[in-house]
Amino acid sequence: MTVELAHPSTEPLASRSPTAPAHPRWWFLWTTPGRILTIGFVLSALVIASAFATSTTINDRQQALTTVLNHTEPLAFAAGQLYTTLSVADAAAATAFISGVEPRPVRQRYEQAITDAAVAVTRASSGLTDESLVALLGRINAQLAVYTGLIETARTNNRAGNPVGSSYLSEASSLMQTEILPQAQELYEETSARVDRETTASTRIPAPVILVVLATLLFGAFANRWLARRTRRRVNIGLVAGGLAVLIMLVWVGTALVISTADSRSAKDTAAESLKTITNLAITAQQARADETLALIRRGDESTRKQSYYQRIDAMQQQLSEYLARDDAIDKSDLADAEQLLKRWRAADDRINAYIAVGNYQAATQVALGTGEDDSTPAFDKLDAALSKGIEESRSQLRNDIVNARRVLSGATVGAAALSIGAAIAVTLGLWPRLSEYR
Repeated sequence: MTVELAHPSTEPLASRSPTAPAHPRWWFLWTTPGRILTIGFVLSALVIASAFATSTTINDRQQALTTVLNHTEPLAFAAGQLYTTLSVADAAAATAFISGVEPRPVRQRYEQAITDAAVAVTRASSGLTDESLVALLGRINAQLAVYTGLIETARTNNRAGNPVGSSYLSEASSLMQTEILPQAQELYEETSARVDRETTASTRIPAPVILVVLATLLFGAFANRWLARRTRRRVNIGLVAGGLAVLIMLVWVGTALVISTADSRSAKDTAAESLKTITNLAITAQQARADETLALIRRGDESTRKQSYYQRIDAMQQQLSEYLARDDAIDKSDLADAEQLLKRWRAADDRINAYIAVGNYQAATQVALGTGEDDSTPAFDKLDAALSKGIEESRSQLRNDIVNARRVLSGATVGAAALSIGAAIAVTLGLWPRLSEYR
C-alpha cells in the first residue's frame, strides 16, 4: 500500500501571534510582598540618607571650628598684636625721648615692641591668602622700617643735644599715627571679621538633617501602621527598634549640635567681642600716652595733643562703662579699677597741662615720667597691665569655647553611623518574617 505525503506548502501554518504574559509589568510591586519590599528599601534609603546628612553636617562643623582654631584666630591675634605693639612702640619712643637720659627699661620696652611687631608681621604673612591683605601687610612692613629709621635718627640727635631730634620724632609719630596704625587697624578688623564669619557658620541650624531624619521617622510610623493593618499585628518589633535607633541618633546628634552651637555663640558674642573691646582699649591707651608725651616735645602744638588726649580718654571711659555693665564681660575683677585709674591718669595730665601753660616743661616732664602716686606713669602702667591681662583672659576664653564646641561633636559621626546601621538591620529583621509568609 502506498502512502502519498502532502506537499509542505499545503500544510496549515502554526499561529504566530505572541502569547500574552500572565501578569502585567511591575505587577509584583502592587502585591503585598512587593509593597513590603518597597517599604524596606525606602526605609533603608532614608536611614542611609539620615546618616550621610548627619555625618556631613558634623564633619563640616568640626572642619570649620578646626580652621578657626588653627588658622583664622591665630591670624587675627597676630594682626591684633601688630596693632597693639605698634602703638606701644610709638608711646615708648616718645617717653624715651622726653626723659633725656633715656632710661634703660623704657628703651627696652620700645625695642621689645618693635621685635614683637616684626614677629607679628611674620606670623600674619604666613597665614594671609588674600592678595589685598598681603599687599596691605607689605606696606605696613615697609613703613615700619622707615619709622624705626626716623626714631634712630631722632635718638641720635637727641643724645647729641641737637634740637632737630624732636622734628624727626614728630615725623616718625605722624607716620605711625596717620599711615601705619590705620593700616594695622584695617588688617585687624578684617581678620577679626573672618573669625566672626567662620564662627557664625558653625551655629547655623542644620535644616537638611532635621528634614531627612523627620522624614525617616514619619515614614517608619506610616510603615508600621500599614503593616499592622495588613498583617493584623499591632507592633512590628524591627520597625520599632529601627525607629528608636534613629530617634536616639536624633537626640544624640541634636544635643551635641545644640551644645556646640551654644559654645560657638559664646565664642563669637562674648569672648571675641571682649577681645576686640579690650584690644581697642589697650591701643587707645597707648595712643593717649603718645599724645601726652608728644605734647612735651612738640611745643606750640600742645592744644592739639591735649584735645586728642581727652578725646581718647573720654572714649575709653565710655567703652569701659559699657563693657563692665555687661553680664557676660570677661575678667571684670582685673578691670574693676580701670575707671579709677583713668581718672587718676587724667588728673595727672591736667597737672602736666597746667605746668606747660606756664612754660615749666621740666615740672611737666617730671609728672609725666615720675613714679609718685599722683604722677602719670603709675596710673598708665597699671591700666596697661590690667588691659593686657584682659586680652589674655578673653583670648583664652575664646579658644576654650571653640575647643569645647569642636570636642562635643567628637564621636557623634561614628555614633550616627553605628545607629544607622543598627536601624537598617532592625528594619530588615522586622520585615523579613512578614515577607516570608508569602511564598
